[in-house]
Amino acid sequence: MRKVKIIATIGPSSGKYDVLTRLIQEGVNGFRINFSHGDPREWDEWVKMVREIAEEYEQEISIMGDLPGPQVRIGELPVHGIKAKQTVKLIYKDKVDEENTIPIPNKKVFEILELGDIILIDDGKIILRIIDISGNEAEAIVLNDAVLHPHKTLVVFGKEIDLPVLSEKDIDLVNYSVSRKLTYLAISFVRRASDIVIVRDIVSRMNGEIGLIAKIETRSAVRNLKDIMNVSDAIIIARGDLGMHYSLEELPALQRKIAREAIMVGKPSIVATQLLESMVNYPRPSRSEVVDVVNAVYDLVDALLLTDETAIGKYPVESVKWLKRIISSAESSIVKRRIEDTREKLELRALREKYALGLTLLAEKINAKTLIYTKTSTIPPAISRFRPQIPVYVGTSDKLIAEKLTIYYGLKPYYLKQLRNKDVDYEQGVKTLYEYLKNKEEIAYGEIIAEAYGRRETQIHEIKIRQVI
Repeated sequence: MRKVKIIATIGPSSGKYDVLTRLIQEGVNGFRINFSHGDPREWDEWVKMVREIAEEYEQEISIMGDLPGPQVRIGELPVHGIKAKQTVKLIYKDKVDEENTIPIPNKKVFEILELGDIILIDDGKIILRIIDISGNEAEAIVLNDAVLHPHKTLVVFGKEIDLPVLSEKDIDLVNYSVSRKLTYLAISFVRRASDIVIVRDIVSRMNGEIGLIAKIETRSAVRNLKDIMNVSDAIIIARGDLGMHYSLEELPALQRKIAREAIMVGKPSIVATQLLESMVNYPRPSRSEVVDVVNAVYDLVDALLLTDETAIGKYPVESVKWLKRIISSAESSIVKRRIEDTREKLELRALREKYALGLTLLAEKINAKTLIYTKTSTIPPAISRFRPQIPVYVGTSDKLIAEKLTIYYGLKPYYLKQLRNKDVDYEQGVKTLYEYLKNKEEIAYGEIIAEAYGRRETQIHEIKIRQVI
């Protein structure tokens, strides 16, 4: 059973019933909707299709909304080419008609600009260096040939512009996500723990249960990493925007550091951006992309997120097939010592964590498939934190819990709808999961099973070993 999960972004290339069906058949565990593109009517159709297909194939599939966040974008201008070594003017305006002038409708940009600053536009496709500043205007030299398009993102390399974590549009999108009962909501450009707390307060006032994912993509987020993780339900290592704030050669070590810290804190980590970027246009990944994905698996991240590959790429299904293939190969070659080293560094703070470690080690030692029934989702994440190397099946009568567990390393969740709205005993829950898995032929005659559950109310945690008959 594949341990690292796959999340695919829905877009024009994949937002069709037959394509979504094939993606789910190929093993996609969750879908992302990028709220920077499209509209509620389109998003509603995608959500409806995913849920229909997931139910048809009896799969638990999470749906993540991704907020645009506090980005700075250039204003309206005519599309035109610019050349290296020429100069352009930056001006505090919403719109310009002349070429070689870039309108920036945010005054705060000019408040932080200094001589020598590097400006990155359109995710770094355009690079400028500031050579003169005067109030709300600046002059820059162009460092590469490019084409200017309106409304593209603008970043001052290594600097952060003090913007509120949520715009009015973002607040509307939080409301949309809660009302559509999405599984997760990704918060962009998080800088401190209070940013997540603000969103959680809004969700709470809406009586929402949506999980909150912090996107780590700024220097402030890296500095405040542990505090942010403590108040988040998961994190995304957003390498694209991190590359706008850190030198590119720093990113591999930074990814490893963030992934390791997420395991220490016990929160799922998702790696995003340019995993198989060449597959936007070609049916095979490059060799360097394969190595990149393998290294992410070796970093023991929980999930990998495809963006343009499945949103606008020519080969969305092939991208998922290749990602699955690479993950499976990497998992089969992980050195056992890497897992052991990670476990040795984990602090066992509570009884459930000691129980989770003991269960994992026992199941691995006797090569037992693990069956867990959960009502509150406390034990399964604790097991995932130890990066189990045997199959772990989780049953629950709560559909949202099942969906949330789809992004966790090594867990395969099942929504046992026959138990919904019932006060089910844990033993009955495990028994129901056992029979369900037998019917699906996930467990077979003669296999060893470790059945487990923790009774939160009594603090008694049980493990039963049986053989499938």
